[in-house]
Amino acid sequence: MIRSILSFRFLFLAALLVGFAACVDHEFDEPPVGGLTDLRANATIDELKALHTLGADPTLITESLLIEGVVAADDQSGNLFRQIAIQDASGGIILRLNATGLFNDFPVGTRLVVDCQGLYIGDYNNLYQLNGSPDSGIEENLIAEHVFVAERGLTVEPTVVTIDELYNQATLDNLLATLVKFENVQFIDANTDVPYADIANRQSVNLTLSDCDGNEIIVRTSGYADFANELSPSGNGSLTAILTIFGNTRQLVLRDPSDIQMTGERCGGASTGGELMNISALRAAFDGGSSTAPDDSKIRGIVISDGNAGNWTGRNLVLQDGTAGIVIRFADNHNFSLGDELEVTVSGQELSEFESLLQVNNVPLGNAVLIGPASQPDPREVTVSELLANAEAWESTLVRLNDVTLSGSSTFNGSITVTDGTGSVEMYTRSAANFSGSALPAGTVDVIAVVSQFGDPQIIIRNLDDVIGGTNSGGDPEATTALALREAFANGATLAPAGKTIRGIVISDRDSDNITGRNLVLQDTSGGIVIRFTDNHDFALGEEVEINVSNQELSEYSGLLQVNNVPNSQAVSFGNGTLPTPREVTIDEILNNMEGDQSWESTLVLIKTATISGSSTFSGTTTVTDETGSIALYTRSAANFSANEVPSGEVDIIAIVSEFNDPQINLRNQSDVIVP
Repeated sequence: MIRSILSFRFLFLAALLVGFAACVDHEFDEPPVGGLTDLRANATIDELKALHTLGADPTLITESLLIEGVVAADDQSGNLFRQIAIQDASGGIILRLNATGLFNDFPVGTRLVVDCQGLYIGDYNNLYQLNGSPDSGIEENLIAEHVFVAERGLTVEPTVVTIDELYNQATLDNLLATLVKFENVQFIDANTDVPYADIANRQSVNLTLSDCDGNEIIVRTSGYADFANELSPSGNGSLTAILTIFGNTRQLVLRDPSDIQMTGERCGGASTGGELMNISALRAAFDGGSSTAPDDSKIRGIVISDGNAGNWTGRNLVLQDGTAGIVIRFADNHNFSLGDELEVTVSGQELSEFESLLQVNNVPLGNAVLIGPASQPDPREVTVSELLANAEAWESTLVRLNDVTLSGSSTFNGSITVTDGTGSVEMYTRSAANFSGSALPAGTVDVIAVVSQFGDPQIIIRNLDDVIGGTNSGGDPEATTALALREAFANGATLAPAGKTIRGIVISDRDSDNITGRNLVLQDTSGGIVIRFTDNHDFALGEEVEINVSNQELSEYSGLLQVNNVPNSQAVSFGNGTLPTPREVTIDEILNNMEGDQSWESTLVLIKTATISGSSTFSGTTTVTDETGSIALYTRSAANFSANEVPSGEVDIIAIVSEFNDPQINLRNQSDVIVP
């Protein structure tokens, strides 16, 4: 049963860590007591969340909606960045605010009233969040217009829950994004006495929390947290945190280490003999000249090699803990699996290098005890040049290389070359691997791999799931067009056809910020279409880009067709291209086309001899008029020209035809307004 002092209902947000990343100035004056608002809520947080469908585009809140919530977590420790967690009796949500030092004005225990009109309710990978725009928090200069302090100094009591109860969907939905507490828990053996995060590389780290029945949940900490370099406790006790979710992965976000009280005796688990040492200390013993492991010693870690895929010899496995990794070479073939947590007695075992790769050699199988399944360590995100510079320190640990290409062979077998913008490294595949002979993907991919050595540094993938993206699946993809994708959607398709790429010119300008960072508008000779990536992209106005759209979602956002949630790795640049010539049209012709086949949507047009009215600046919606009619011109407040004055008199306008429930046009930048 759940023992709850406050009964909260939440949908959990593991993506809450999206905002982890920056240094925070902690020297602030005490906030004033006065200035409390008399506003009161007319809706609950749960009712607010009901306006949005998880996975859909953010929803603009047009009605007068006020919610109240008590701050359950702020940014004081640096484990949250530009966001706070608030909760009421119905649930919790992440409030994103584009400012730092939020704890100065909105510390834990502050009851807030939020005016939601004009804000956006959305989610990040199933994490509900309240934003100032579809893809950003409330701008600092607008916070005072939407967020009001109603009361200070309240106590936020956590809901006491067990790990296994969170696998009941109703319970999970009730508790997501709220403050929860777990009792009689401990970090798994491999995650004790290790830093909470990677402060040197400013990277977040997952540690695994377990109860005495073996149920587990992730504790995720930002590399920017003040306590990132503190060591996790080795005892048993309680842990209080904000419950979040990322996709389907339940995660906990600490406010600060005082929320952990683990001084009791650890529970359960088999054990080998010897004194526990971490893997980095074992490696240091070899670096110090020893050819054997210290007497009365053992190590614990998680298996990061996949014996079932056959890319390691049957006697070998790679073990990683929170400090380092090492190869264990047994005297016989083993049957340990990827993700198993092991305890291995290494007392007096040979420490040696095979082609520069350090291993504990000829370990009897009886020296290893299975503790149970555990979560895989987070791969360290690195470039090739960083990997080469740190190959020794990162040896036998997981890394992730993003936006790389694979070359040197047409299949996975033997040595191929992995290249990014910083350099190249060898990737080796055994002929005995069950994926040996599979075709290499074309284009850019992300690769998760184990750092290894064979004379020189190399990497080894565990299985084909470690290669993410690319354009080679079931044969070489074929070219399609924007028009063909539009026709497929018009005929009822919700996915782009399999095995298809589209190639065109970027006609949107990310540098002017008049389009969200995840979106670009691509135009080819047949038409245009919006591409919405999973993350912000780097493609510039005029760049020629080819995108693998195979089986990607085709959907409309407020009437605007887009290819949705395209992995960034599926887009390849071919350098600067030639911008399409804008189609010279009247406003009446645009409106007629948008009422018809919409073939001009997401393409460039030129409107001659027009006027702009409705506002003195570009920001928001203004009206463009020519002798045939009028159309809305929309400019994001984030655009670098939004505050500039609108020219008076007649102008020529180049714009992208768009839609937000009704037809509208968007400028790429201010140079699209041509004053005669």
